[in-house]
Amino acid sequence: MMSSTNWRDRHAALMAISAISEGCRDLMVGELDQVLALVVPALQDPHPRVRYAGCNALGQMSTDFAGTMQEKYHEIVLTNIIPVLASTEPRVQSHAAAALVNFCEEAERSTLEPYLGNLLSHLLELLRSPKRYLQEQALSTIATIADSAEAAFDQYYTTLMPLLLNVLKEEQGKEYRLLRAKAMECATLIALAVGKEKMGQDALNLVQILGHIQQNIVDADDPQSQYLLHCWGRMCRVLGQDFVPYLPGVMPPLLTVAAAKADIQLLDDEDQIEQVEQDEGWELVPLKGKIIGIKTSALEDKNTAIELITIYAQILEQNFEPYVLETMEKIAVPGLAFFFHDPVRVSAAKLIPQLLNSYKKAHGGQSPGFAEMWNKVAEKIIEVLSAEPTVDTLAEMYQCFYESVEVVGRNSLTPQHLQAFIESAKSTLEDYQMRVKQRLEEQAELEDGDEENLDFEYAVEDDQNLLSDMNKAFHTIFKSQGNSFLPTWQQLIPFYDAFITSQDPTQRQWALCIMDDVLEFCGEESWAFKDHIMQPLASGLRDENAANRQAAAYGVGVAAQKGGAAWSDFVAASLPSLFQVTQHAQSRTEENVFATENASASIAKILHYNPSKVQAPQDVVTNWIETLPITYDEEAAPYAYSFIAQLIDQ
Repeated sequence: MMSSTNWRDRHAALMAISAISEGCRDLMVGELDQVLALVVPALQDPHPRVRYAGCNALGQMSTDFAGTMQEKYHEIVLTNIIPVLASTEPRVQSHAAAALVNFCEEAERSTLEPYLGNLLSHLLELLRSPKRYLQEQALSTIATIADSAEAAFDQYYTTLMPLLLNVLKEEQGKEYRLLRAKAMECATLIALAVGKEKMGQDALNLVQILGHIQQNIVDADDPQSQYLLHCWGRMCRVLGQDFVPYLPGVMPPLLTVAAAKADIQLLDDEDQIEQVEQDEGWELVPLKGKIIGIKTSALEDKNTAIELITIYAQILEQNFEPYVLETMEKIAVPGLAFFFHDPVRVSAAKLIPQLLNSYKKAHGGQSPGFAEMWNKVAEKIIEVLSAEPTVDTLAEMYQCFYESVEVVGRNSLTPQHLQAFIESAKSTLEDYQMRVKQRLEEQAELEDGDEENLDFEYAVEDDQNLLSDMNKAFHTIFKSQGNSFLPTWQQLIPFYDAFITSQDPTQRQWALCIMDDVLEFCGEESWAFKDHIMQPLASGLRDENAANRQAAAYGVGVAAQKGGAAWSDFVAASLPSLFQVTQHAQSRTEENVFATENASASIAKILHYNPSKVQAPQDVVTNWIETLPITYDEEAAPYAYSFIAQLIDQ
C-alpha cells in the first residue's frame, strides 16, 4: 500500500501502522527498522494528508516504543521530522510539532541537546504564524522540549522568554485564552528548566502577570484556570521561599478545588444514561440495579489541586503553616476515605506527612497544637489501613503512616495507636494470604500452553509493594517505640512463622526484615524471641534469593552489635555461613553485591563486639580482609572500614 500511486492507500497504510503499534507493541518492537523505513519517506510525500499521517505514525510510535525510539532512532526521527515544521500547510506543521511532543517528552537531555538549535528556530517561526492553533501547538512543543532539555535550554532563554511575556501581556481577547494558557505553561516550564538565577527579575514579572491573569478570570470554562494551577506550582519550585508573598492569592482558589465534593447523580432513565455516556468527564457505576454517574473530570481537578498543595507544603515548610490546619481538617484527612476516586486518596496520603512537617517546623514537635493534630491524624490513618479496598492504594496508606511517624519522632504512638495498628496489620496480612491462595488456585487450573496472565503479574507486584511498605512501617515503629512495641508486636508472630517457611522469597524477606528490626531496636530484649529468629537467620544465609541472604547477614550483624552477650554464641557460630555468602560464585554482580557487602560488614561487627567467642581470630581477620572492598552499601561500609582503622591502631 505504501508504494501505491493513490494517496488514500498510502494514508490508510500509515494510519494502520499507528493503530498496530499501539496494540501490538511486543511484536513490533523488533521490527522498528523496517517500520521506520516505511514511515519516514512519507514525511516527504507529495500529498499533505500522507505527510500528516506520517507525522501521526511517528508520534504514536514515539509513545508506544518510548525509550527505544529515543535512544536508538533519534537521529533518523529528528533529522526527518524537523524539516516538516517548515511545510507550506499549517495542518502538517501542527502535526509535526505534535509528534515532537510525543518524542521529546520521553527523551533524555543528552539526546535532544544536539538538535535544540534547529528545533527551536523552526518552532519560533511557527509562533509567527497567523494561525492561532499553530501558535498554540508550537508553545506546547517548546514547553515539552524545555521540560526534557532542562539546563541545556539556558542559551535559548533570552530569545524565548521576552516573547512569551509579551504574549501574556498583549493578547487579552477571549479568543486568545488558550494561547495565553499555553504561553503560561511554556514560560513556567522554561523557568523550571533554567532556574531563578538565570531568570532574575523575569521571575517576579512572571508571577505578577500570573496573578493579574488569575484576578481577571470570570468564566468557569476559561482554560487558563486549569493551566494556572500547575503554573503556580512550578513557580513555587523556582522561587522557593520567595514565593511566600504570593500564597494569599494562590491558595484560596486551590483550596476550593481541593475541597470539592463528588458530583454524583442517580440515573433513572435511558436518555439520561445515554447523555452521560457521551460525556468523557463522567464514569458510570452499576450499584444494586441502579446506575450511578460520577463526574470524574471534577475529581481529577481535585486530585491535581491536592498534589499542588503538597508541593507548596514540601517546599515552603514552616512558611506554609497558616494553611496547615484548614488543609488537614477539610482536605487531607477526609481525602484518605474519598472512595469515589483512588488518586485522591493517594494524593491525600502524600500530603499528610508534608503538613505535619510544616506545622512541626513552625511550632516545634513538643507544642500542644502539634500533639493534638497528630493524635487525630494518627487515628484516621490507622483506621483507613483496615478500610482501604485497593491493594496499590493501601501500600500508599502504609507509606503515609510511616512517613508521618518519622516526622513526629520518638514515642509518637500511644498504646491505643499501637494496638489499632496491629489489628489493621492483621487484617491486611489475612487479606494478603487469601489473595495468594486464590492466585495459586487459579495458576493450578491453567492448562499447558495458556498465555501468561498480565493481571496475575500486576497483582503479585502490587502485593510485593504492599509488603515492602508494611515492612517500612514496622521498621519506623520499632525505631520510634523500641522495646515498648514488643508486647503488641508479638501478636503477629504466627504470621512471621508462616512467612519464613514460605516458598515465596518475598514472604521470607518480609519476615527476615522485621526480625532484623527486633534485633536492631530492641537489643537484649530480642533474646526472648530467639526461637523465632535464630533458625530464620541461619537458613536465610543459605537462601537462594540474594535479597534474603542480605537481610539475614544484616540481622546477624545487628545481633552481634546490639543483642548483647546472649547472642554472642549464635553470631560466632554464623561466621562460616557469612564467609560462604561472600564467596558466592557471582558475589560481585549487581544482584548479589549487597548480600556480599552486608556479610562482610557483619563479620567485622562480630570480630569487634564478640571477639572472645571467635576461634582463631587472627585467621578470621585475614580471611575477612579478602572479602573487601565494600563500595556499594553506604550503611555497611563505615563498620568495615572503622574496624580496619581499629586493627591498625592495635
